[in-house]
Amino acid sequence: MSHTKPIMRSLGLLIPGLALAASTGSFNVLDYGATGESVQANTAAVQGAIDACAAHGGGQVVVPSGTRLTIGTIVLKSHVDLYLERGALLQGSPRHGDFTRFAPPPVSFDPGPVPMMGVIVYAEKAEDIAVTGAGRIDGNGMAYVSQAGTYIYKCADLRPFTMVLKECRHILLRDFSLTNSAYWTLRLLGCDDATIDSIRIHGDLLMPNNDGIDIDWSSNVRVRGCHITTGDDCISLKTAPLSEGVSRPCENVVITGCTLQTRSCGVVLGCDAAGPIRDVVVSDCVIKDSHRGVSVRLSLGGTIERVLFSNLVIETKIFDSMWWGRGEPIQVLALPWTSDTRLGVVRDIRFSNLICTSENGALVYAAEPGHIEGVSFDRVSIRIVRPSAFEGGVQDLRPTAGEALPRMGTSGFLLRDAAGVSFRDCTVTWGPNPPGYFMHALDAEGCPGLDASGLAGEAAHPGGAARLVR
Repeated sequence: MSHTKPIMRSLGLLIPGLALAASTGSFNVLDYGATGESVQANTAAVQGAIDACAAHGGGQVVVPSGTRLTIGTIVLKSHVDLYLERGALLQGSPRHGDFTRFAPPPVSFDPGPVPMMGVIVYAEKAEDIAVTGAGRIDGNGMAYVSQAGTYIYKCADLRPFTMVLKECRHILLRDFSLTNSAYWTLRLLGCDDATIDSIRIHGDLLMPNNDGIDIDWSSNVRVRGCHITTGDDCISLKTAPLSEGVSRPCENVVITGCTLQTRSCGVVLGCDAAGPIRDVVVSDCVIKDSHRGVSVRLSLGGTIERVLFSNLVIETKIFDSMWWGRGEPIQVLALPWTSDTRLGVVRDIRFSNLICTSENGALVYAAEPGHIEGVSFDRVSIRIVRPSAFEGGVQDLRPTAGEALPRMGTSGFLLRDAAGVSFRDCTVTWGPNPPGYFMHALDAEGCPGLDASGLAGEAAHPGGAARLVR
């Protein structure tokens, strides 16, 4: 571009645009050599603007409207706001070799830990950082698809995270879009005090592992007003064991006012829970056209406790079994991931004012007594219908060392080995022409302290038992 003004400090030249940046705290990437012509030049230009802004003591790095840059890894610094003007685009390189491999892998026990991945936007031990504006960061995910599929893609072994913030404090992410992620889209790892406000995440519904927001070993996080479409989980809270020694509870998390669509789970706590996940509120969200609504899944030795789900509209249906889930609107699960896993505890989980239309019922299931206690349902309605042609009548217990998809039929609420489950003003209804595996309003076994007096519902078929309690 003819108006580009590259920085030339070594020659002692005074560039008018750079002098203005120093006085105003605004640093335009075009003034640092961003041309759109090469990944290396664009990456160096954006990083140069970030570094200059940080050296100035902070300010705003501007990617102006109409700018389209393909980049490798850029690293945010303390007190820097990366501002993407409306119409601006930063797109990840189609070559994984252009990325610095900062990000640690997520946990994966089968077949083993994944290789070290690269990342497009990264920060580590930075504070008072922001990404704002109405522009877009694109993960270039299709460049990493090796084979298309009817329900899920096969992908390259190495794929970049779109954004990872590690051990950062005082974070603001607002208004921009994250699209076409090749792997996890936005990961907070060991962070504290983060606001994620009104961002859009649009991922391909066939892309595996393209989680929307992963909140991992992080605290004091607010997610509000976001619209997320992903193949994998939209919002996932974790304390993953393979996180490079990062160790703090995942706690004080509020998720509100979001609209979510996924081939996996709308909001999930776990299953990567080696440490505590606690004090979480999920409210005023709509989850539609999804495989699973909300889930608390414990598969490791951590504790998940004091969680409130309230004021949710959930619509689920069954998709291909390549995706975890079986149409459950609500799931609370405590099952060991491997035969050697020492399992923790799930307790004090509350569901209040939920309207669910689903192809399966709610599942509360523990491998054995002592791992789930204190689950309450208050004004939860579940209407079970059959919109898909995929196999029904089975439950999805993955990840587990035992049978993953046992045939257990479909009941409004299916409970196993959970203590202190209670119902208040809850209902189960059935859609027309229920198949034979649609069964009871309540199927409970091994559930001491069960209070089902606040649950109303008939059996799916005349003459069947509305409640089966053993």
